[in-house]
Amino acid sequence: MITGIIIGIIIAICIISLRSYLKKLAYGCCGAGGDNEKTKNSKSDLSGYKYRYTVKISGMSCKKCAAKIENTFNRQGMYAQADFKNGTAEIYSKSPIAEYIVRQIIVGLGYSVERTDENEL
Repeated sequence: MITGIIIGIIIAICIISLRSYLKKLAYGCCGAGGDNEKTKNSKSDLSGYKYRYTVKISGMSCKKCAAKIENTFNRQGMYAQADFKNGTAEIYSKSPIAEYIVRQIIVGLGYSVERTDENEL
């Protein structure tokens, strides 16, 4: 009886693990799905952006992760450029942004912020 229960638990764990692995294969490590297309926002026109925030981010592990962060900030009227290899993102804005807002956006996406530096351009 106990052997049957243990075998059942092991089978359930294997099924859950297999489903998780198949999901990662289909959607990438972060589950970003088709959101890896970068939102159009030209870096060549940074003249209107007066503030730059350099953010050290934990948890970015692929291009889709970086694109997910970039797109979130780009949709809000800012310009962001994330580098998953270095675990950093540069966020440009036209007006000052409170550090907790930058942190809140990134944490809301499922990543964690190690450090934020603000530089006025």
